Amino acid sequence: MAIVKMKKFKLFALEKDRQPLLKELQKFDYVHFVKTTSEENENLDEIQIPENINLLKEKSQKVKWMINYFLKLFPKEAKEEFSNSSTKDLLFVQIEQQADKYDFNKDYETLDRISKEIEANKEELLNLEIRKKEIDNWRNIKEPIENLKAFKTAKILLGTVPKKSFEALKDSLQNFDKTYIEEISQDSSMINLMILGSKLEEKELRNQLKTHSFTELSFGFKGTFEKEFERIKLREEEIKKADNKLKNKVEKLLKIISKLAVQDNYIDNLLLRENVVSNFKKTDTVDIIEGYIPADMEYEFKRLIIKISSRNSYLEISDVDKDNPEVPILLKNPGVTSLFESITQMYALPRYNEIDPTPILSIFYWVFFGMMVADFAYGLILCLVSGIALMVGKFNEATRKFLKFFFALSFSTMIWGLLYGSAFGDLIKLPTQVLDSSKDFMSILILSIIFGAVHLVIGLAIKAYILIKNGHFMDAVYDVFLWYLTLASLIMLILAGRFGFSPFTKNVLLVCALIGMLGIVAFGARDAETIVGRIGGGLYSLYGITSYIGDFVSYLRLMALGLAGGFIAVAINIIVKMLVSGGMLGIILGVVVFAFGQAFNIFLSFLSAYVHTSRLMYVEFFSKFYEGGGKAFKKFRI
Repeated sequence: MAIVKMKKFKLFALEKDRQPLLKELQKFDYVHFVKTTSEENENLDEIQIPENINLLKEKSQKVKWMINYFLKLFPKEAKEEFSNSSTKDLLFVQIEQQADKYDFNKDYETLDRISKEIEANKEELLNLEIRKKEIDNWRNIKEPIENLKAFKTAKILLGTVPKKSFEALKDSLQNFDKTYIEEISQDSSMINLMILGSKLEEKELRNQLKTHSFTELSFGFKGTFEKEFERIKLREEEIKKADNKLKNKVEKLLKIISKLAVQDNYIDNLLLRENVVSNFKKTDTVDIIEGYIPADMEYEFKRLIIKISSRNSYLEISDVDKDNPEVPILLKNPGVTSLFESITQMYALPRYNEIDPTPILSIFYWVFFGMMVADFAYGLILCLVSGIALMVGKFNEATRKFLKFFFALSFSTMIWGLLYGSAFGDLIKLPTQVLDSSKDFMSILILSIIFGAVHLVIGLAIKAYILIKNGHFMDAVYDVFLWYLTLASLIMLILAGRFGFSPFTKNVLLVCALIGMLGIVAFGARDAETIVGRIGGGLYSLYGITSYIGDFVSYLRLMALGLAGGFIAVAINIIVKMLVSGGMLGIILGVVVFAFGQAFNIFLSFLSAYVHTSRLMYVEFFSKFYEGGGKAFKKFRI
């Protein structure tokens, strides 16, 4: 359906045409290269990646480092520059032309020098901060440090001791007649001490201090501690000013971001071009290249090959084997349907012999999501937020697609909100109400089951379509029709009393159910080699009928989540009404509770709907027909 038809090509081109050929193929873009097989001639050689690849890698690393450094220093401004200089609107030729005009090496050297200076300043500031804290502990000492060292017969020791050892140290120093101890400052665990003692007792004093974990400190400056502290602060200010000047220089360089973005794209494409040759094989003079192209681009591809290599090449283009798992997958869906491709891809890309489930998935996802939220006000908020973001915001293509996805879902939410008559729960009763979530439980339950039945029936129908498309008509009968017959007959038998079926009709339905079940037992394991294996496998296949019961129950979440979100909103409204009746303070609190409560319920409702709708698609729907596992088509361009 939405899987782009592919063609496989095998190209024999002269080695001398390799570079111009690859350059043109990058402009063409839609080429998916594969490893060239050499079954016909085992003597083919591998093509070695060129030696200049390391130089290109080095250039790429430099450009990417420059971009990241701008983002690190000026994240907001750099992002704005990037958004204003996107390369996606430039033609490949324009990117090459602009890249050739700009030599980034000079700017790289400037930025590299600045970054090293900033890093050195950062390291010095860190060391100064540590030094400043250390000096700050001793600022109570007003004497210059050189004066403390000038005594001829006395020795002054400055150091720290653990708090737990301080009292024991003081007691032990009482044995020294000519020793004085003074506490200068302390922190949570250490005490800073100044100890004055006789030089005659210095050795014994040091031994005593050592036993109490005293650590002596040495200060290599002149003057007072206060002046040293001020010198450190002054140096910090100088470094910060120097840093600001360096950052201003970097800020002036922000204008080159647009050139760097082009350069980055250009070098990445050059690297891609050089690396891709590892897929090719060659003789002495000829390259053998294999890959895939979209079928609708075959004529354009042929024309390009003729343009580059004239008659010096040979091109084979053939239809692909639809059962080959190596055929790359490219999805192409129109309009709103394309917004739901991410849901399919998050599970797995389809194989080439399957169908793209996105068109069918998009319809059910849109309906189910809205039913799980089912509040007009919530849908309106989602519509306004995503719509305004799309109008005023500058996002990349993936983010814009994600916002458009939720913008589309907001309309389903509003429609179901109108049907439920709900806006912020029961705050605003809408005149469009068809279903009352506080009364019509059974109606909503039945509607959920009907949606589930339709979903499962379509899933099985898609399986039948795929089997028939691939030439397996009888497999469609065994794996789909027999299940249709069995499930439909059993459901009608269960509802026979409600619809007043006659005994004859009941017997016909019973016979149909038995035929379907016997058929499942007989053909459910038709590939088994033995009769016992075939019957055992068939019985196990029939046991799968219990999974359908679980599937139907799973669709009750369509009702449960819609009701849960509505009841939470109602509960918030009840609390708010109680608060606003308590005067001005109650009104203020009521507004706060309403805003935060409803905002939280909006977030919870949308998150639950996103997760559980995806689950219904992946577990209940995809399990009926979808294998996935396709390989993405890799375009030959960054």
